[in-house]
Amino acid sequence: MDKIKEYFNVYKSAFKLNIKSIMIYDADFIIGIIAMIIKTFINFFMLLILFRVITNINGWDFNHILFIYGFSTTSFAIWHCFFINTITIPYYIKTGEFDRFLSRPYNPLFLIMIEGFDEDGWGELIFGIIVSVISIIRLNIASYILLFLPIMWFASSLIYAGISIMLSIISFFTIDNIDITDITLQLNNYSKYPLDIYSKTLKIIFTFVFPIGFASYYPSLMFIDISVKNRILLIICIVAICILFFALSCYIWNKSLKKYTSSGY
Repeated sequence: MDKIKEYFNVYKSAFKLNIKSIMIYDADFIIGIIAMIIKTFINFFMLLILFRVITNINGWDFNHILFIYGFSTTSFAIWHCFFINTITIPYYIKTGEFDRFLSRPYNPLFLIMIEGFDEDGWGELIFGIIVSVISIIRLNIASYILLFLPIMWFASSLIYAGISIMLSIISFFTIDNIDITDITLQLNNYSKYPLDIYSKTLKIIFTFVFPIGFASYYPSLMFIDISVKNRILLIICIVAICILFFALSCYIWNKSLKKYTSSGY
């Protein structure tokens, strides 16, 4: 218990420090948020154009896909804000900077995750929440189930964190694979749409290999599919799966750490 409290205090201190470092240049921070909102909207605009031509995608209408899109964007943005440093692990290993995390009395993966926040993610987060609210209004979702939405957003962000951690493990064995963790960024493009529109092979991959289905599609069904029964139980199961996947990725990462040899230059 004391160890958990100690880690919490370290995280709290790092969080305050990161916020202060971002707000030193508050104008840049605000401009960065606005720029990210515009960039995210441009990508979203393609969806709007698509539905000017068609009425549904494999049976999914605009409002339902809008909810999935907003959910995916929000959960990914949370990862972008708080966990994106995990994709820099291969860079740290290649340059030798990884050694400095090993010299401190805390778990190196934990230290990497709190090393810094990506301020660009805040604009994406704002946009994702706005899209989600609009979709909720359009779908007329008025249920106590919405109280679980923030929990589901955060839990789903752990899927992206787990994937980026898993991919970074390869760097312990092959030093030059810096770009492999960027797969996490690309997977977000697939998670913005229902798994039903993909082939059976991709559905299996996105459920069991790179489980981005739990980052948007499966959680979204709990809110937009009124035929789903035992929602509370299923929500608990989905949250548990997200946490277990993240915990498993951390466990494998810590075990693989034993294969690390310094390679700085």
